[in-house]
Amino acid sequence: MKVYALIPARSGSKGLPHKNIREIDGHPLIAHSIAFARKLDIDRVLVSTDAEDYREIALRYGAECPYLRGAAASSDTANWQDILADLAANLPSLAIPMPDVWITLKPVNPFRSLETVQEGLKVLAGRPDVDSVRIVSAADPRLHQVDADGFLVPYGPGWDPNQSKMLRSQFPRVYQPYNLEIFRHRTWVERHSLFMGRRIVPIVAAKITGLDIDDPDTFEIAKALIEMRPRPDVVARHIHL
Repeated sequence: MKVYALIPARSGSKGLPHKNIREIDGHPLIAHSIAFARKLDIDRVLVSTDAEDYREIALRYGAECPYLRGAAASSDTANWQDILADLAANLPSLAIPMPDVWITLKPVNPFRSLETVQEGLKVLAGRPDVDSVRIVSAADPRLHQVDADGFLVPYGPGWDPNQSKMLRSQFPRVYQPYNLEIFRHRTWVERHSLFMGRRIVPIVAAKITGLDIDDPDTFEIAKALIEMRPRPDVVARHIHL
C-alpha cells in the first residue's frame, strides 16, 4: 500500500494572511505538519502550494514539492477535489506515481497523534470495505444560531423549547470531523467530490487535535501552547517538532 502525506499550503489566506508559514516556536506552521509526516514512515511527504517561498520552506524541512499548483487549485473557492485533480494531472508527468492512500495534514491543525494515524492506516490495509478514516475529537452538540430577527435560537434538533439550558448528556455524542483524513485515492477517481466515500471509520483523538488556526486569536492560542515550557503532557504528546 503506497501512502503519501498531502500538506496543502495555499498562500492566499484572507482571514489570517500567510497563516501557513507564520512562525511558532521558531518554525513556520507548515513545518509542524512536515515533521509529523516524516515520523509516520510513509512513502512520500508532498506539499501542494502555489508560492515559491512556501516551496522553499517545504524543501528545507524535508518535504517534496515537485511543482507549483495551478490556478484552479489555488483560488479562494478551490476545494480538496481540485487539489487532488491538480496532483493527478501533474505528478505522473514528473515520474511520481499516484498513491493508494492519502493522509491530509493541514498546517492549521498542528496538534496530532502518531498512534491514531497508524491505527487508521491499519484499518484501511485490513478492511477493503472501508472507504476512509477520519481522526475526530469530541464536540459540544448544544449549538445556537442567530435567527432572522437577530435572536439566539438552538441550531439543530433535540432542544426542549421549555428549557433555557440542557445537559450535554441529553444529546447524542457528536464529533468535530476536520482534524485529519486518511482516504483511498481510487475513491476520488471514482467519486470526485465524495472522495472520502460513505464508509468512514472514526478514530476519536484528544480534543486538542481539533484546534484549527483560522484567525489571529486561534493562532495566538496555539502559539502559547506550543511555546510553553515545560509543555503540558497533552501538548507534548501532540507536537512533533
